[in-house]
Amino acid sequence: SPADLGVLRQGALPFGPATPVAEPIEDPAERANAGSNAWTIAASRSATGRPILANDPHLGIGGFGPRHVAHLTAPGLDVIGGGAPGLPGIMQGHTDRFAFGRTNFHIDQQDLFVLELHHDDPERYRHDGGWKRFTRVEIDIPVKDAPPKRQTLRYSVQGPVVSHDPARRRATALGSIAMQPGGGGSFAMIAINLARDWASLRRAFRLHPSPTNFHYADVDGNTGWQVIGFAPIRRKGDGLLPVPGDGRYDWTGRRDFASLPNSYNPAKGWFASANQDNLPADWPRDRIPAFSFRDPYRYDRIADVLATQPRHTLADSVALQHDTLSTPARQLIALLPRAASPAGDLLRRWDGRIEGDSAAAALFEILWRDLGKRMLAAIVPDRAKALVTSIAPSVLLGLLARPDARLGADPVATRDAMLTDALAAAWASARTLLGPDPAGWKWRTLHQVRIAHPLARIPAIAQAFPAIEGEGTGGDGYTVMA
Repeated sequence: SPADLGVLRQGALPFGPATPVAEPIEDPAERANAGSNAWTIAASRSATGRPILANDPHLGIGGFGPRHVAHLTAPGLDVIGGGAPGLPGIMQGHTDRFAFGRTNFHIDQQDLFVLELHHDDPERYRHDGGWKRFTRVEIDIPVKDAPPKRQTLRYSVQGPVVSHDPARRRATALGSIAMQPGGGGSFAMIAINLARDWASLRRAFRLHPSPTNFHYADVDGNTGWQVIGFAPIRRKGDGLLPVPGDGRYDWTGRRDFASLPNSYNPAKGWFASANQDNLPADWPRDRIPAFSFRDPYRYDRIADVLATQPRHTLADSVALQHDTLSTPARQLIALLPRAASPAGDLLRRWDGRIEGDSAAAALFEILWRDLGKRMLAAIVPDRAKALVTSIAPSVLLGLLARPDARLGADPVATRDAMLTDALAAAWASARTLLGPDPAGWKWRTLHQVRIAHPLARIPAIAQAFPAIEGEGTGGDGYTVMA
């Protein structure tokens, strides 16, 4: 229930009218741009006879950038690239021996444990066949123009207690890698930056808690990929749902990173990751470290280019990083009603590239967002609408291609009406947003960079530091160039 989430509630679960509404951090469409691409190309597939490593993290653009370029030199250390401000080390770049890059892998590093409280003493909870007492810490929080606020912090064997409900004899504790020794990983990158080859790099990986697809290419012509990050070993369960906190589902340690997926000098001559599910098909079910992945559209495009081209140059990788071909767009166009309409006719003449100057790309993006909203309204129950605010493209396209009972008694008719109505609405919206003449429509007009102060939600700060905006570009969250 929402009560079990306690301080984690954040208005995210719509179980009742009293649930507070959290201010959205960002638009769901913009959230789709989060992600990264990386690939390595073997020396045997490179035009220069040396390996290539390409990496473009799709990080947000803001008043303080998430990466600052730096060159670090010291005895035994020579590394240049992008690092996180305030943290030692370079996260993406190269040493004098090897280049390295990364994308997120999304290891499940948190679990919620629901605890049973003692019927006479709410400071005790059931665990391993007996009753244990919470560790308690009393703190005073200063409050301006008011007395300090005293707060009781409780900790179970699993971690901090985020909800304590004596009336229901329940509490919830959060188990998190980030709160374990070494889980912060502030100095992990220094160890990686000091490595000299694949073997010493793999020793450094043991210190790196953040879940990552790590890519590698060295001056000797080797390439490698390793999933790194601290992955908990669970006595039972997979971490997908809250579990009883009585000890049956406790963590017993961390997996050795060497047991996570990896590849060294792959026979096909290249390797890529784009936040997709890249677990081997035969990976044991009880050892799956992650369940949250992006749809594979970016990866599929990268893989198609890398696999079909026999030799690659640096310029080829740069061009691929700027590739705007949209697989979802092409799939959606194939599903459009054949009846003539201004919107349908424009989209069917289009090549599916999300170019900044493209009128069809602008129309597609408007249509895509509208279709997502219509599909959510059709398939998500009312009580869950505030929780489920976006739909994965594979789900949207899957239901449009193969409508089923989720769309009602006549799913095909519902699908056809949805597409027809969405096309008409998208055309009208495009005319409102971009003008009456499609010849003047451009995707870049709608897809613009906006750099705002991190505290711009405060009106006085927003007024003092107005956002910088106006530079448009192509691509979207499902093209290689986001």
